[in-house]
Parts: sequence; C-alpha cells; structure tokens
Amino acid sequence: MVSNTDIIGEYRGTVKNRVLTALLQSYMDNLDYDGMKSILKEAGLLELKDIRDVDPEGEIDFFSFKKIISAQNCLLYDSTDLLSEIGRKFSFYLFPFGKVFEEIVEEINKMVVTDWQVKIVENRAESVIIRVDKCIFCSEIGVSCELFKSFLIHSLEKSLPSDYRVVSYETKENITNPNHNSFILKLRIEKTFIS
Repeated sequence: MVSNTDIIGEYRGTVKNRVLTALLQSYMDNLDYDGMKSILKEAGLLELKDIRDVDPEGEIDFFSFKKIISAQNCLLYDSTDLLSEIGRKFSFYLFPFGKVFEEIVEEINKMVVTDWQVKIVENRAESVIIRVDKCIFCSEIGVSCELFKSFLIHSLEKSLPSDYRVVSYETKENITNPNHNSFILKLRIEKTFIS
C-alpha cells in the first residue's frame, strides 16, 4: 500500500489497525464477506480484506481509511438503519465490555489521529452531551452520521448497568449543510422497566 502520510490538508493523519479491523468485522456481520469486499473494492483497497492477520497496534494512513468510509457512504447511501447497526457492531468490536465511556472517547481520539475531535461536554447521571467536530464518518454532503452516533450511543450503553438504556434526543442534522459533520449529540440515560 502506498504511504500517504505526507498528504496536506484534511486527509493527513493515521488510523490504528484496530479501528479498521473492528470496522471491517462489523461490515462482515452486517453485509457478509462479499459486502465487505465490495466496499474495499470500491475504495481500491481490496488487499485489506485479510487485515485481521496484521499487527493491531500498527496503523494505516488516514487517506486510505477515508477512501473506505467514502466507499461505504456511496454504496450504503440513505441506508440509515444499516449504518446504525454497523455503528453498534463497530462499538462492540473496537471496545468490548469493561471500559468506561470517558476512556472510550479518549481512546478513539488517540486511535484516529487527524483533524477531528470527540469531546464529552457534559456528563451527568441522567444525560451525556457529546460534541463531535469534523466527524470522519460523514463528511460528505448528503451523508448522515448514523454510524458514529450509533457507535457513541452503544459505547455509552455498554458502560452502564444492564438495566439502563441510552436514547438520543434533540439531534438536528441538516445533511445538505457542508458543516453537518460537526454536531452536538445529546443522550438521555433511562432505566428500563422489566415487566
């Protein structure tokens, strides 16, 4: 693979192989092997289909990762439920149970090093507010941030006792706005009642 780490602008950066492996595994679960290969083929990176065999602490350049995300967004355009489910599985594969939410946010910022930021603005017992600046998963106009929102929701939910759930509220997103990939995600933590 060609090293693109010196590219200037929004495509400069690196992504840990763990992130890519978790994303590809969530594609496999939701789209099967052929669906995952279709995304990689569209991105021109079919050689990454067996990346599980490489060092998880290694990294790829952000430009290549962004090509995969762009291919995903092209092939799964307007498939918000599917992207949400990919985000849920991505959360599971990247951070299995046992991490507190603050650690997850800190680590995702360290594993994807580029011009973006995920930050917890407010953290209360009943609600969490997260600010995402320049989300790398939805920077194209017309593409919603369902994958990463779902990733955040389920990452928070996994850090709570099993009788709690996380519900998103007040998420206004205008996907025709070129800056829609910077947003505030407001999450409410609710106790579930088992009858």
